[in-house]
Amino acid sequence: MIDHEYSDGKLTICLRGEIDHASAPKYRISTDNLIKKGGYDSFVFDLSGITFMDSTAVGLIMGRYKLLKALGVPVYFYNPSKVADKVLKVSGLYTIINKI
Repeated sequence: MIDHEYSDGKLTICLRGEIDHASAPKYRISTDNLIKKGGYDSFVFDLSGITFMDSTAVGLIMGRYKLLKALGVPVYFYNPSKVADKVLKVSGLYTIINKI
């Protein structure tokens, strides 16, 4: 499931549930559509509701990060669940995307 919010020039994408091979395409399409709309100065992945994520999720996040970086938009993580936090640490994503 995906929700989003525009606030103070920030686009926050709230991802919930599982991110795996089966669910990643819907997350990618929804997120890319929101990114293409523009109207924000920064982008936040709210991962507080993630119950499972694997390397597919890492690829999903990296793809959006590269797209946003090309647009000059900073990307952040917000409140990752314990499951998400573990994958983000192991994958090294915290070295390129800061947690706020």
